[in-house]
Amino acid sequence: MRAFLICITALLLSVSASAQDLLVKTNGEQMRVKVLKITKKKVEFVRQGTELPVYSLPISDISYIEYPLGDRDTFGKENKSAPTPTPVRKELQVQRGPAPMPDGSLSAPLIVKEEEVVPQGELYAIGDIYDKDGVRGIVVLLQDGGRHGVVMSLDEACLAWCKLHRKVMKDNTLATNNSDGMVNMQAIEKYIVKHNFLWSDFPAFEWCRNKGEGWYLPSINELWCAGTMYMGGTRTASNRTLRKRFNDNLKGAGGVPVSDLMFYHSSTEDKNAQYSLYSHMSSEQPYTNSGFKGDELFVRAFHKF
Repeated sequence: MRAFLICITALLLSVSASAQDLLVKTNGEQMRVKVLKITKKKVEFVRQGTELPVYSLPISDISYIEYPLGDRDTFGKENKSAPTPTPVRKELQVQRGPAPMPDGSLSAPLIVKEEEVVPQGELYAIGDIYDKDGVRGIVVLLQDGGRHGVVMSLDEACLAWCKLHRKVMKDNTLATNNSDGMVNMQAIEKYIVKHNFLWSDFPAFEWCRNKGEGWYLPSINELWCAGTMYMGGTRTASNRTLRKRFNDNLKGAGGVPVSDLMFYHSSTEDKNAQYSLYSHMSSEQPYTNSGFKGDELFVRAFHKF
């Protein structure tokens, strides 16, 4: 189990190391950057994948900066009523840094051209309520700068992973995917058809499936990462403010707040056909474990957007 957790942690750290900050200006323009310094008057940054030149923008021109784990620094107000700007190229004076010239003097400021940046789609943050195209839930995972991600159901249930007797269910269902719960849902469907079982024999999966197309029981990695986002991006130093906002948003949308003390079923099957993997959303280790499929644990459905 320790090796499993180390692998997941290493994976997340590698992703975090390569991720970049999202700077959104008050006019709606978005830039992938690495923030170097924030003062009362300006923000200094470099472009994605570069170390020079160093740019700076006044705080008044910036709506917010979103960091890789989903947290934000908010400054000005984004002009949401303004039409989507036409792609343009602007000239921006930037500081290249104290690079010495051949005669020993420092280099003069450069005039560089800003990339064409066009905002595309609505942006979300961890803990936002997503309500679009018949899908309603709370955002727990993000990608593509907040345009896409995964939502978790507002409600929950306490159900078994599987109700079949151990003597009946001797072989694995092949729902062993660690990163995509939808793949496991498809494996369960094939298993049901193959052995002439019923969805009701798999209560946790059935509950998620009954929410409609696209809803699924999350994989162990998705569940673990959602718990980490709920805790503020880390399990060792939880952000109480973000957790409160998360649960306040759940309650405000008519949902059930997340409890740090509850164990949640994942859709990932253990190597032993009698066991499945589960997780929780607190700072206590171990963060994941395995248990009998017949144990009734809490269930939250996930949906990608």
